[in-house]
Amino acid sequence: MIVIKWVILGLIVGTCSYIGNLKAASFGKRYQELKKFKRALGVFKSKLEFTYEPVNEIFESISRIVYEGEENLFQKFVDDKDWNLAVEEQPYFVSEDKEVAKGLGKMLGKLDKDGQLNEIYLVDEFIDKQIESAYEIKQKNEKLYRVLGTSAGIAIAIIFI
Repeated sequence: MIVIKWVILGLIVGTCSYIGNLKAASFGKRYQELKKFKRALGVFKSKLEFTYEPVNEIFESISRIVYEGEENLFQKFVDDKDWNLAVEEQPYFVSEDKEVAKGLGKMLGKLDKDGQLNEIYLVDEFIDKQIESAYEIKQKNEKLYRVLGTSAGIAIAIIFI
């Protein structure tokens, strides 16, 4: 009977720690997604400046080069033809990230090459600020949620003892 009790307490601590680690990982995923988006903007800028490919082809190559087959907003745009919908479906972007990314879609394909490049530069600057913010939040909250999950599990286990 005591063995079963200790196993259940261990499972409670383990489950709470796991939940804390999942929450902590979400902060890192946002940071990584923003960095990938910035790399994608760099590829978009280069291809737009030096090649005369249509936006859909550029986005398909971005999807292959930067995201390596992972689900991403550039491929969703090519599939659905709706930039705002593709941005809204990004799971790790917060509302500020989505607003910055939507800024790119407002003029997508409506301006000449120089206008689009200027729009990309502007979004790139905003993304830099979002990356800095995401990094600070990641640094602050990752350890907090890991420790909080484990501490909550231990506290629950102590209550049951």
